[in-house]
Amino acid sequence: MESEVRNDASILVVEDNPDLNTAICEILESYGFRVSSAANGVEALDRLKRVVPDAILCDIMMPGMDGYTLLKHARADTKLRTLPFIFLTARTSLDDQRRAREIGIEDYLTKPVDSRNLVVAINNALRRRQLMQEEMLQQMDALRNRIVGLLQHEFRTPLTFVLGYAEFLMDTTATDFNIDELRASTAAILDGGRRLQRLIESFLMLAELQNRTLESENVENLNALNLLRDIANASRQQLEEAQNAVVIFEQNNTAMVFGDEELLREAIKRLLDNAIRYRRPASARIWLSVEVISTYVGFRVRDEGVGMTPEVVEQFARPFEQFDRDNRTQPGAGLSLALIYHIARLHGGNLEVQSELGVGSTFTLWLPATPESPAS
Repeated sequence: MESEVRNDASILVVEDNPDLNTAICEILESYGFRVSSAANGVEALDRLKRVVPDAILCDIMMPGMDGYTLLKHARADTKLRTLPFIFLTARTSLDDQRRAREIGIEDYLTKPVDSRNLVVAINNALRRRQLMQEEMLQQMDALRNRIVGLLQHEFRTPLTFVLGYAEFLMDTTATDFNIDELRASTAAILDGGRRLQRLIESFLMLAELQNRTLESENVENLNALNLLRDIANASRQQLEEAQNAVVIFEQNNTAMVFGDEELLREAIKRLLDNAIRYRRPASARIWLSVEVISTYVGFRVRDEGVGMTPEVVEQFARPFEQFDRDNRTQPGAGLSLALIYHIARLHGGNLEVQSELGVGSTFTLWLPATPESPAS
């Protein structure tokens, strides 16, 4: 069944021409919308701090703060990142329209606009947002169901190691005691225990993320390249043991992101861990870089690992999917990618996956750039 759009949805109209502003508000009110207005981006941003509407209808060229800058500020605010934006402007070039859509505009209407087309655009934007929210709820239900099934599979394997070797040691007598067997059994128990610990910590973190919101006291402006360097340095021993060298590209060294440093470190560290864990014997390097596209900054990790087929890459859009699970000895249940995906969504970003079987994979954690970032 198609989702119904609320007739009383609230719309913020941002237009510096007072006559046009009044006319648009009257049109929308005649269709049942609740309407508020602002004369420019600065005034609109002040209103958004107090009341969040269901959608914004915004002019581009305005004094004080234009539409593009207002959008950047909105995308940097965790409460406004999914807010539908519709640009209403006299700028009609294809470059303007393409730029607007690249940075996440729901629709792009040119002046003068027919009132029916205006209402259709708003209703479509509201409907897309509602469908997205419904889809997220469905994904949550599916996620809970997969957790139940995976508890049996992923936890049972390391638990079998722990119990099996513990029972072996219990049955060992003084006469057939062997120090090498003792070391091997202890190592197996320790490995199984650590695998269980990683799984439990991952499940608990994922459960916490389901209902978590970003709090203002936990978010800050972060230099993306410095953050990437710190994580690589912290993983140096793990990289040396895996005989993998890290190559860090120094591009976009002024790019800034706005987020929870602890969560972002966790996400990027897991991307690097996966590159190490799923390497091939021929794997020698891992490339790290900061990418910038429009108003987004990406943390990119490229490896020479086992890679995935296009079908498997598509499956990774669903949490807990893991390539070739039956033949894998490494635990994971797709938990790492599920966590990274949720951290990205929590920050208003996304996780992009590109891969080729037997060649390697590229993972990019995209996050909104801070409004003041030179990269944006």
